Amino acid sequence: MKGPVLYFGVLAILLVAVACYFLPEPARDTLRQWSMETLSPVFRTVGWMRDRQEGVADRLRTSDDVLEEMRQLREKLAQVETDNSLLRGHQEENARLREMLGFKQQSPYRLLAAKVVERDPSNWWNAVIIDRGYEDDPALAPDQPVVSPRGVVGKTGTVGRFTTRVILVVDENCKISAVSEASRSRGIAQGSTSINGGRPNCRFTFISREFELAVGERVFTTGLGGAFPANLLIGIVTEAPPLSADRNFGLYRDGTVEPTADLNDLREIFVILGLKN
Repeated sequence: MKGPVLYFGVLAILLVAVACYFLPEPARDTLRQWSMETLSPVFRTVGWMRDRQEGVADRLRTSDDVLEEMRQLREKLAQVETDNSLLRGHQEENARLREMLGFKQQSPYRLLAAKVVERDPSNWWNAVIIDRGYEDDPALAPDQPVVSPRGVVGKTGTVGRFTTRVILVVDENCKISAVSEASRSRGIAQGSTSINGGRPNCRFTFISREFELAVGERVFTTGLGGAFPANLLIGIVTEAPPLSADRNFGLYRDGTVEPTADLNDLREIFVILGLKN
């Protein structure tokens, strides 16, 4: 509709212009007045169309600007999330290393710091490899206690030139003379293959019938047996079943101990080489 209107408007303007050229001045004035009144709707239509086109173009530019701003904001948000993740990682590492440093300064033992460099997924709860060997310290040897600030991790196994295998406290081959804090129940903490809620446990067994083991007690090393010094935290008692003929023929008590060391996320640990000079 607007196309024909515009076409006829332009044609009318041309005809008026030609007529004005040949008419006398009074007639020209009358024709000009008439043309202005007659063609004013055409002029308004042309102006409306121009404004409409400019408005559409402005909206298109505005939409493009919004899309570009959204793209830039998404990029900035992704960068911020990445930076926050890195910052959290640095903060966690800093807190962990501060804890390690404080533990080493307060410990009465000579500690060899090490990093876990290898862990077999098929034997996740059995052993880890650390980046220390007899070349790093000639005092490093098998069956030495391995600890973290949270508690006992295990003991050294095969010692190589630059690396050492660590047997974890939840491995069946790791046995520690232990005592509970409150009831003073003495027994053997031995690794167990059972997984409770995704976390491995230790059996606390061969406890004398006279002792009453309680859930929530902390369990420490006794210092007997020669490998582990006394008063190293092993874990927390999570199960303490009553004495029964159905368990161990009623000859002794046993229970379950959950290690306090985070064995699932081992990064830095210490090997106890002996007492400080």
